[in-house]
Amino acid sequence: LDEPTNHLDIQSKEMLEEAVKHFEGTVLAVSHDRYFLRQIATRVIDVKEGDFKTYEGDYQYFLESNDEAAEKEQRFAEKEAQIAKGNIKAKSKMSKAEKMKLKKDKARNFGGAGATKKAKNAGRWK
Repeated sequence: LDEPTNHLDIQSKEMLEEAVKHFEGTVLAVSHDRYFLRQIATRVIDVKEGDFKTYEGDYQYFLESNDEAAEKEQRFAEKEAQIAKGNIKAKSKMSKAEKMKLKKDKARNFGGAGATKKAKNAGRWK
């Protein structure tokens, strides 16, 4: 499976995880979706510069056994935390007055505050 979760919604991802877990054969999955890999992996093959190394264990075992991969995972987690922290700050910095002004500006730019839908669309279908 090549990046099997890229275009799936949450329910579809969960169904795929369950199907792979219950499949009795071998599934080769290439994915950047760490959560998906944690759910399904029973062996990890690390391919790098034409070489490969096999880790007989789940994704967590791979991280524990491979310092470089563990570092990447740690950096990724730190970046996610920074982004989440930054998003929360950005939302909290906007005051109620600023939010109201933004809302009024949007209404004015769209067609004027208080304008009816009929009046806004009147010129479109002539």
